[in-house]
Amino acid sequence: MEFLEKFVRGLTWRTAQIAQVALAGVMLVIVANIILRGVWRPLPGTVEIVEILGAVLLALGVANCAVKKGHIAVGVLVDKLSQRKEALVESAVNFIALIFISLLAWETLYYAGQMMKRGYTTAHLLIPLHPFIYLVGFGFVMLAAVLLLESIKCLVAFSTTKGSEEE
Repeated sequence: MEFLEKFVRGLTWRTAQIAQVALAGVMLVIVANIILRGVWRPLPGTVEIVEILGAVLLALGVANCAVKKGHIAVGVLVDKLSQRKEALVESAVNFIALIFISLLAWETLYYAGQMMKRGYTTAHLLIPLHPFIYLVGFGFVMLAAVLLLESIKCLVAFSTTKGSEEE
C-alpha cells in the first residue's frame, strides 16, 4: 500500500510539473502574440497552441490537485458524523467518483483512437490532435488511481476505527 501511494504521489507530482511548464508556455505564447501584434503581425496559430497547452495543463494537473486535496469539499453534514461513518461516506463518494472518472477515461481514450484513425488535426497549424486527447485520457486514468487509493485508505480507516463509537 505504501509503495502504491508513493508511486501515485510521485507520478502526479511529475506530471504536475509538466503542467506547470504548459502554463508557462500558455503565458509565453499569449505575451508573444500581443507583442508581435503590435510590432509586426500576430503569432499564427495562437488559439490552437493555447487550446492544446490548456488541455495538457488540465490533464496533467488534476490528479495532483486530488492528491493534495486541493478541490472544494463541503462537509457540513459529514463533519457531524463519527469518524467511522465519515470514513464510510468519504469512501462511498470516492468510489462513485472513481466509477465516473474511469468511464470518462475509457471514453476519452476511445475517442483519441477514433481521432487518430480519422487523422484529425488543428485547422491552421495541422497539429495532430490524438496525442493530446490520449494525454487527457491518461490524466483521467491518474485521477482514477488517486480516487482508488483514497477509497482504499478510507475503507482502512473505517475498519480500524472502533465500531461502538458514539456520535
